[in-house]
Amino acid sequence: MPEPQARGAPDASPGPTEAALVERARGGDEEAFALLVRVAAPAALAAARRITDDPALAEDAAQEAFLRAYRALPRYEQRSSFSAWVRTIAVHAAIDIVRRKRPESPMLDHPARDGGEKRQEDLDLLRRALAALSPLDREILLTRELEGLPDEAIARRLSMTVTGVRVRVHRARRRLRKRFQEERP
Repeated sequence: MPEPQARGAPDASPGPTEAALVERARGGDEEAFALLVRVAAPAALAAARRITDDPALAEDAAQEAFLRAYRALPRYEQRSSFSAWVRTIAVHAAIDIVRRKRPESPMLDHPARDGGEKRQEDLDLLRRALAALSPLDREILLTRELEGLPDEAIARRLSMTVTGVRVRVHRARRRLRKRFQEERP
């Protein structure tokens, strides 16, 4: 077990930075990736839960998100935090799972199926609309709407002004609304 550092030691940080963990994970360090997973898991799971409305499916989506993240780690550009990046992947994985999910009973009547199809169409449209946003706008909007973080916390996390966050949220919502109005019958 490593010795704790004495007070006033030159590097008294609580641990490696996220960027350092990402670099170590890229180099094959499984322990570094496990630490990244531990940090990002709550956000990924919460985002997936909001999409699937099912704890088991949300866990599947979160696991799929980490698998996708591990495979894509060499391409991760660190424009956003690792947690935000994985949360976005988890949203996409959850949407994919919901899309693949089929009615378990052929006894379902037509109106229920139509409602499910409408929900699926809306999820597909939402996914396309979110993908059309800039990565920063998408991260801000998802952090605010899915994690429920206040504007001040988002501004601190992204080194922005609170006004900048609010302007980007407003514009992103306006773009999403416009896309829904254009593509919905």
